[in-house]
Amino acid sequence: MACISPDGKPTESGRKILLALAESRTPEEVAKETNLPLFRVRAGLRELVEAGLVREEQGKYLLTDSGRRAADLG
Repeated sequence: MACISPDGKPTESGRKILLALAESRTPEEVAKETNLPLFRVRAGLRELVEAGLVREEQGKYLLTDSGRRAADLG
């Protein structure tokens, strides 16, 4: 299941991951917060990083400004 749709917008699982990243989190923390399998979260984070919605710093993931807008967090 992709986290980015063909039109470049987050899918339902992508949006769950983005919302979980309102605070800096590890993939394991995101999986626990979203109830998504860890392998799906890791794949989703890779997609979201490639799309410029998320960035990784020292093993934790954070929303970019674009990611905040995509998640409707301002």
